[in-house]
Amino acid sequence: MKRIRLVLVTLVLLLICPLGLTGVQAAPANPYAVAGIENAAEFEAAFAELQKAVAANDRSRVADFVLYPLRVNGWWDELKGKGTFMFATKPEFLDNYDDIMTPQVRKAIVQQKVANLFVNWQGVMVGNGEAWLSVSTKDPKRYGLVAVNLGLEK
Repeated sequence: MKRIRLVLVTLVLLLICPLGLTGVQAAPANPYAVAGIENAAEFEAAFAELQKAVAANDRSRVADFVLYPLRVNGWWDELKGKGTFMFATKPEFLDNYDDIMTPQVRKAIVQQKVANLFVNWQGVMVGNGEAWLSVSTKDPKRYGLVAVNLGLEK
């Protein structure tokens, strides 16, 4: 009987006493883990640098944050019409910078608050989906743009 009472008291204490009050602190959760990003602090630092580069309109630096090939949805091609286009190289991206990094895309990136980023298995969404970021698959790990969605209505 004493043993059952001891077990019940222990269970009740575990249920009503959160870990934070017992002196045991849980490690903060990585909000980007589902996207395959293992180091939240590194990702956030890289995102802040991307925001600075976009705000300064430093095209070359922005291009360095692209994880090629960059998928651009809503791209207009004279022969194919509107669709998806893959930009495979930095020079190709830079040649089309103004058409990819539209004022709406740049504004979404610059104004994005880290606390409001949406994350899923596809990556990290900026704004209303104007841009998506992820982590490279090769070492050393890099963080950057993987997709841009043009013509999104607000």
